[in-house]
Amino acid sequence: MEGKGRSVGELSVQGLIVKRLPRKLDVMEGENAAFYVETREPVEVSSWDRNGQELVEAPHTLIRSFGKTHLLVLVHVSRHDAGVITFMAGESQTSAQLRVKCAKRIPPSAPVAVRMCTARSNAALLTWCPPPDVHRSPPSSYILERQTVGEAEWVPCLTTDVASMVEVPGDSVPQEADYRFRVCSANQYGCSEHVEFPGSVHLVSRARVQRGLQDVTVHVGEDATFSVQLSAITCGCWFLNGKRLEEEEEEEGQQYQITHNGVDHALKIRGVQLTASGSEVRFEANGVKEGAVLHVTGEYLVHITPVPEARRSRALLAGMPLLLECEVSIPDAPVCWFKEGNPVALDGGGLVVQSEGYMRKLLISSVCSSDSGMYTCDAGDDSISFMVTVDEPPLQVVHSNAEEAHAYQVSERVMLSCELSHPGVPVHWYKDGEAVEESEALLLESEGPHHRLVIPSAQAQDAGEFVCDIGRDSIFFNVTVTVSVLRSNAEEAHAYRVSERVVLACELSRPGVPVRWYKNGEEISESNGFLLESEGAHHRLVIASAQTHHAGEFVCDAGGDSAFFNITVTGKRGTSSPFCIYCCLEPLYPTFLRAEFLPYLESAH
Repeated sequence: MEGKGRSVGELSVQGLIVKRLPRKLDVMEGENAAFYVETREPVEVSSWDRNGQELVEAPHTLIRSFGKTHLLVLVHVSRHDAGVITFMAGESQTSAQLRVKCAKRIPPSAPVAVRMCTARSNAALLTWCPPPDVHRSPPSSYILERQTVGEAEWVPCLTTDVASMVEVPGDSVPQEADYRFRVCSANQYGCSEHVEFPGSVHLVSRARVQRGLQDVTVHVGEDATFSVQLSAITCGCWFLNGKRLEEEEEEEGQQYQITHNGVDHALKIRGVQLTASGSEVRFEANGVKEGAVLHVTGEYLVHITPVPEARRSRALLAGMPLLLECEVSIPDAPVCWFKEGNPVALDGGGLVVQSEGYMRKLLISSVCSSDSGMYTCDAGDDSISFMVTVDEPPLQVVHSNAEEAHAYQVSERVMLSCELSHPGVPVHWYKDGEAVEESEALLLESEGPHHRLVIPSAQAQDAGEFVCDIGRDSIFFNVTVTVSVLRSNAEEAHAYRVSERVVLACELSRPGVPVRWYKNGEEISESNGFLLESEGAHHRLVIASAQTHHAGEFVCDAGGDSAFFNITVTGKRGTSSPFCIYCCLEPLYPTFLRAEFLPYLESAH
């Protein structure tokens, strides 16, 4: 109908992205999440983002584009990686919802079929099987615990990753007793319930001697005490002259007393008589046998009062005074002092020995490192030892020129110095990690606390890191050695014709520095038409008759600096005036070049 008609059309806009991302992607925690997009044509600029934040290449984020193909891989995803992943290319984009599912964190179930076999003497064989649902949460280890019968505490025995059998020997328990055992499964998420093995087993610990019996010498009427220390708690028996001594409650007038405290066993014989001298004392316990002899003397023995361990071990700095003292039982008892088994020297060297009543003293007014050692006061019947350690004050660097700029020109004198807090301390010098050796080109000087490394005439190879090692500390020096090119005719046009004379000249910052000439990267020797001349700081390369094969790049290498010359040789010999060359070079090298160009000047006249 005219004026009332209506038409409907469909508009389709085709985007740049051909293969789009899925609406959602579910990934387990710890797995890799890969996203793939394909565009209609290669795109130069594209991007990926997560929750509106652009993603960039990282160890756990891999972004790749291959023409029309675009990839994003998130490695070992975690819950923090979840969100909306979007790919954008131009005005086109596609998105996917990344959902990260977390693995269940549950501990394993308890092991089953636990059994304990006690057929073997002084050992328990424990066996078990993995939990039936091991596939649901597998255990990574099994923890075995023991309990002394009659006590409530469970103590860990061992941990194993093998689900079969374990033997617990008597050597592994701390003392002889009846023991029970239990086991549980464990992994990174926790432990299962404990399963107790049926029954108990009697285990006897195998003891070893930690401190053996020693012969005892006493005066008539004194008490004699014998002691032994074992590695494990176990029962033992004492024998006197082959007769076993029974452990009884202490009574007045009893001749001996037996005590047992943990791993320590002791026998005290009261009021010994001279007739008991030579008696044999023996201790036995679970395979351990120890013996000693009782000596009884009618003479009164000199005893030294025990000194605490803290006072018998002395540590002090050099220069401090040292006093060692002990108390004897008889006022006029003579004693001898020894150091490392040798009598101490009483020759006025600062060491004094004194006797005042019951006290015996050794005094050193000012100790040094050589005074370190074991000192012993020997009273004949008794002795006591002191361990003395003398430390020198910490060695320090008082001054050095390491902070100065050690930048030198070739042939300059280099001096690296440091001053220590103590004289006479040996130092070691290194260059680039290797020990330096003294020579005519490198001098090592030491004078009291002062130490120096001197290089009379530095060369390029002397550059590097020098270290002065004083043992506990080091000083570092960074030395650079350079030579610079002051002037050259490298900027001039070096275009020559065949048979013309070529002169390449440069002046260095210091005289007497050797240079190397190169042509097209290869070193030049004085032959085949090349003449190499050096005079003080001036160096030049002369080609008497240039040929076409002489064209190329020439380099004057002075070690720390170089001058580059580009030479071209074409056609026949030209007629360029030597006056031009002379006038050009005369301000630069008036004396050096005058003799070279004199024949040309004379012929021109």
